[in-house]
Amino acid sequence: MKNRWTALRTKLIREPEWVTIFESRDEYVVRIKHMQLVEADIPAVIFDQRDSSYQAFGYLYLKVHQEHLEKAHEILNLTHE
Repeated sequence: MKNRWTALRTKLIREPEWVTIFESRDEYVVRIKHMQLVEADIPAVIFDQRDSSYQAFGYLYLKVHQEHLEKAHEILNLTHE
């Protein structure tokens, strides 16, 4: 199962169609925004790039497919940023 997830994760990172819509060091903020997108039927993925030993280093990235980018911005009220 882990190898399958790693392969999927690597594929999504390399595909230019998946773009980062939000990043934060606070896991709860990213998870809330992820839930908002999922509830609106927008596929979204969280990439945790924090250090495994010290969670204070690194970011979590919320990615969506390019075709859903505009709608995702509207839902997350990020159009002003």
